[in-house]
Amino acid sequence: MRRTPSPNIISLYSSMAVAFFSTAIFVSIGFLFGVRLPTEDYIIYSSIVLVVSFFLYRYALVRFIYNKIKIIYKTIGSQQKFQSYLKKGSNNVMKTVERDVAEWAINKNKQIRELRKMEQYRKEFVGNVSHELKTPIFNAQGYIESILDSDLEDKDFIRQYLEKANGNIERLESIVNDLLEISKFETGRIQLEMEAFDLVKLIKKVVFQFQHLVEQHQVSVTIHSEENKVFVFADPKRIIQVLENLLSNSIKYGKDGGNTDIYFYDLEEQFLVEISDDGPGIGEEHLSRLFERFYRADKSRNRKIGGTGLGLSIVKNIVEAHHQTINVRSELDKGTTFSFTIQKYIPE
Repeated sequence: MRRTPSPNIISLYSSMAVAFFSTAIFVSIGFLFGVRLPTEDYIIYSSIVLVVSFFLYRYALVRFIYNKIKIIYKTIGSQQKFQSYLKKGSNNVMKTVERDVAEWAINKNKQIRELRKMEQYRKEFVGNVSHELKTPIFNAQGYIESILDSDLEDKDFIRQYLEKANGNIERLESIVNDLLEISKFETGRIQLEMEAFDLVKLIKKVVFQFQHLVEQHQVSVTIHSEENKVFVFADPKRIIQVLENLLSNSIKYGKDGGNTDIYFYDLEEQFLVEISDDGPGIGEEHLSRLFERFYRADKSRNRKIGGTGLGLSIVKNIVEAHHQTINVRSELDKGTTFSFTIQKYIPE
């Protein structure tokens, strides 16, 4: 890579050239007019020209070229950095300028890419929110209008349609509550109530809670734990939310008559919890977006099963609020596994 010469080097080379040519001209004039001076005089003259030219060139560079560079640093927001370079009298200012401007350009390009990505995400999110909210509102409105247009003496008909309208309003409320929950996590307004508890016991409680769903889909849920108790340190109410979402998804989206397995792996300071099913699996192109709000890998199927489409996003926020990680892996026709880490409880 070709190095950019520093101002001192530029000034030195320029002053040397001026000194050489001016001395040569001075000698030539003396030779033409028959004036001969001692060699020392020529050396002194050349040295004076060299020194004077050096400082004049350097001043010109600093005064004119550096003023232009200063404007660049104002643009990239690093004027103080440039002033510190001048005070230190760095010989590599030009090289440093190139590096700083290149870094600024790289950062700006990165910011632009991120902004474009966020803009696309915002458009999708607004569209998804509008669609998700519109459906229950439209349905509830339709049922109420049907009641108003009907024979108001038919109490059974009115009750049936009011129940349907109420179901859609409850779905609307659920979506709004989930959105508020995510917003609280993302703005840091959620305070976790950390305590030690037995994770195996908590999972058994959640499995029992979904017993009707297990029987409906004829799924076998197995907890694989070498120890009867696995003590962790976390917010139990929030971890219940995580387990409820992952277990219900495993049962509903897995295979009817299939298996859901829960494994624990000791990672010294943490436990890794895996919830696996042997269902149809998820395509690889969907995995990276599963935790996005309202993202659905299989929209038609998810519509039939229900849900707000915000569950996995809430799960991710809860896990990350505990400073832990969550991942998913899946293979078509072989099943899906969600895994998350949780801090181990180590008594002092």
